[in-house]
Amino acid sequence: MPKSSPSFSDPIQKTSVVDTLAGKLRERILKNELRAGEPLRQEALAEAYGVSRMPIREAFRQLEAEGLVEFHPHRGAVVSAMSIEEAEELFDLRLAIETDLIQRAIENATEQDKNTARAALKAVQDAYSSGDEEHWGALNWAFHKSLYTASARPRSLALLDGLNANIDRYVRLQLSLERSAPDRANIEHDQMLQAFTSGNGEEARSILQQHIQDARSSLLAALRERQVLADA
Repeated sequence: MPKSSPSFSDPIQKTSVVDTLAGKLRERILKNELRAGEPLRQEALAEAYGVSRMPIREAFRQLEAEGLVEFHPHRGAVVSAMSIEEAEELFDLRLAIETDLIQRAIENATEQDKNTARAALKAVQDAYSSGDEEHWGALNWAFHKSLYTASARPRSLALLDGLNANIDRYVRLQLSLERSAPDRANIEHDQMLQAFTSGNGEEARSILQQHIQDARSSLLAALRERQVLADA
């Protein structure tokens, strides 16, 4: 008689050295501790983290795929610059994908999906209230993603995950330069959640479109101001 398959609990999540290094470097870039254009020296980082240069190189490749690091022929790896052109493209992609997904998701959303969105929004609002800018970007994306999960479009959601990795530091810059941004986002998030939970797809799409456009306009204005100051 064949043996029955053993039952397993949830698998243990293992984080590799490369993933850990990429996470540490990512956070330092997002916090602007490693500034745009700053060279990333393999030898210095390997010594600082007590690893060989191989996982450092692999971590750089991960961050390159996220748009946070770029390679130059004679300078090696450097922190990639934030640009007006990239910000425009990222937010235009958000507009195209997210407004489509929220309307699809509302057609399929269960009560559990709605409760998940409510909990995600509360986490964002708690971060606002406590001034926790470090985690606001991740929590903000978790709320947005909770509105799209029921769309049953895994490839679109995967694309958005990648976009969010690039957008996070732009969002942090916007928050640091425009203190009214969280208050405005809070209001728009409340409106989106209400439309989502009431099943009003057209209204949710319209509010989300305005929400992304507002963030886009605010960020581009901040980037242009920084460019003017840098050129002065």
